[in-house]
Amino acid sequence: MHLGSLDSFDITAGGKKAAGLMLKYLKKKDPDYLEQAIEIYEQLIPTENFGGEYTALEWICRFWRSTEEAQEKMLSVPLVYSFWHELSDNDCDNLKTYINYKYHFIEYKKNEDNTAMKARMRYLEDFILFNNPDRERWEDTRHNLEKVGLREGMRVADVGCGPGYFTFKFSDLVGESGRVYASETNPHHLSFLRKYVKANGIKNVEVVESSFNGIGLPEEIRVDVVYMCSLYHNVYAAFTDAEREEFVESIRRALGKNGNRLVIVDNDLVTGEDLPYHGPYINKDLIVSQLWYYGFELENSFQFTPQRYVLVFKMTDPPAVKPPVPESLPGNTLFIDSPVSVVRYRIIGTSNSGYTCRGKKCGRLMYEGLTEKNRQKLKEAYRGFKKLWPQERIGDDYTALMWLIRFRLSNRDMRAAMTEDIFTKDWADFWCSGHFENLKTYLYYKFDLERPDDPDASIDVNYEYTGTEFPMARLNKWNEYLIFNNPDRGLWEHTENMMRFCGVKPGERIADIGCGGGYFTWQFSKMVGENGLVYATEINEGALSYLKEFVKKNRISNIRPIITKMNDTGLKEGSVDTIYMCSAYHAVYITDIEFVKDAFLASIHKALRKGGRLIIVDNAVTEPGVPPYYGPGIRPELIISQLSHYGFRLEDRWQEVPQRFALIFREDPDYVVPAPEDPAKNKKKGKGYQHEAEHILRSLRKELGRKLPFGRKARHEGPEDDHRNDY
Repeated sequence: MHLGSLDSFDITAGGKKAAGLMLKYLKKKDPDYLEQAIEIYEQLIPTENFGGEYTALEWICRFWRSTEEAQEKMLSVPLVYSFWHELSDNDCDNLKTYINYKYHFIEYKKNEDNTAMKARMRYLEDFILFNNPDRERWEDTRHNLEKVGLREGMRVADVGCGPGYFTFKFSDLVGESGRVYASETNPHHLSFLRKYVKANGIKNVEVVESSFNGIGLPEEIRVDVVYMCSLYHNVYAAFTDAEREEFVESIRRALGKNGNRLVIVDNDLVTGEDLPYHGPYINKDLIVSQLWYYGFELENSFQFTPQRYVLVFKMTDPPAVKPPVPESLPGNTLFIDSPVSVVRYRIIGTSNSGYTCRGKKCGRLMYEGLTEKNRQKLKEAYRGFKKLWPQERIGDDYTALMWLIRFRLSNRDMRAAMTEDIFTKDWADFWCSGHFENLKTYLYYKFDLERPDDPDASIDVNYEYTGTEFPMARLNKWNEYLIFNNPDRGLWEHTENMMRFCGVKPGERIADIGCGGGYFTWQFSKMVGENGLVYATEINEGALSYLKEFVKKNRISNIRPIITKMNDTGLKEGSVDTIYMCSAYHAVYITDIEFVKDAFLASIHKALRKGGRLIIVDNAVTEPGVPPYYGPGIRPELIISQLSHYGFRLEDRWQEVPQRFALIFREDPDYVVPAPEDPAKNKKKGKGYQHEAEHILRSLRKELGRKLPFGRKARHEGPEDDHRNDY
């Protein structure tokens, strides 16, 4: 599966050039810029960015180029009209903002809080992709809708509806006697939906605000169909087990009775000549397997394009027992033995990391204990954190806060002993200097203490800081520094035993890939000694800044910090004996698209000396009832299987706690690293007569010196329109 945005990998020179031409047109109103942009898009759309913004941006170029009469016809469908005006109002402010930031004509400001702008960009990205008037061109939307089988009078919940692309199609299909519930979490989308419903007098659509806790429908509401498009990959990989169980239970409650249907549309991994979907995708077998345990039986499936599938489930009773495990499984096969996801990409940080009321109480006691110099409150907070950390936040900040409370309560000699290690002293100085000002600031905003305690609130109520007063990016950076360089991380991780298992020797050259604040980098620095060398690589310059400052201040000669890239370790050929990755490979597995992953693994092979080792430490996905690691996780079998494909053989493994494992790999001596491929190559350049016609018309235009229209006409999405024969 793949989650997340490619950003620099999906912004090609051609895409940026076409976007720049659109900006030039907005400034100079010269139609030649539109012609050039359209020609670029016609060449790019068959070869890259499947399902991305190109078809939408080309539609806008064609709209600008059209006559007033043609424009009026293009805007005759209300949803298309709203698409255009959302982007074109205020002198195309939204469109200019999107193009400038998306294509890096304007960069986010360094050392400033960009939270609001990034939220706006997420909305604009979704809006342009989802409400694209030419979406049919890549998705075959109509065929998909036919298979859903909605009829007059039915009730349907469009869960994760975004800005309503399917919502309002469903509204037409179910008619006045039916009902559509548009369920969404994003406040920008919710605002757009409400305005659209009001402006167009739509009576059979109800906008519903949802959350991680469920699809948002009132308990008394029942529907015939729950529909989810491009959402379940997030439910699968980004939700905790408890959140997912509550979310699925809300779907069952809304469906009400067995036989009603859950329809999931999502994106598939494709290989070979077909373009991959530009964004997230998930193997459909993972969804089918997981939902079986929740009482959803696959009734039918359809796939009209290689990149997009439709799964139709009927609700049944959840199974009373697990299916039997086969005596033998084919190689690299994973048996799904519970509803637990085999991967989890939940980022540690402020976003989606609300505390229970018990945790908030401890945070408040600690904050008040520090500000009031009240030792009793600090002791009470310590006891609370000590009780809670094994239950709800393994690997997060509770154990680090416990260390800092002990430090605050200690005398001078005890503090000296606690900070004898210079790395620990540096960390403690950051949090404890100036009367613990940084620590108090962290507690105040991270625990959202400006909100008054609610004694009647459920113990499971979550709060989330909005980033309005203290920059969210800085708070996340502080959170990572606090937990990753935590001197007490051994409480949950058994760090000393894990380091012994790794067996790093004096004089060794080792690379700490994704080193973060440098916790393991420093351990390795002491283990390899003066004759060894540690390369500390990190794509996050902010995280590496702590280590850089530490190395410089303490004149440490055997650590080399390196800023690197997702597709390259940044290491020279044959430069290291060991490559170590802690809490990083899950990101390679989940967020790197295939050609990025290929390049990254090739660079690992290149950097390792003959017979070198690759050590992967990561967070396990725990079974039901076992407290999980608070952040991301992955089944070790997935890593072992994938790395065998990339020429690494498992040599040894370690696991003393359910939440953490370590794997040692050696290079397969017979493995040959493939030559890197250009992702733009080997893609289909068009299909049949369509590509031939476009090629001929381009040639004619150049030869005749005329601006002849070519390619597909913009679809109007009207109920009677069918432009299959527009050429």
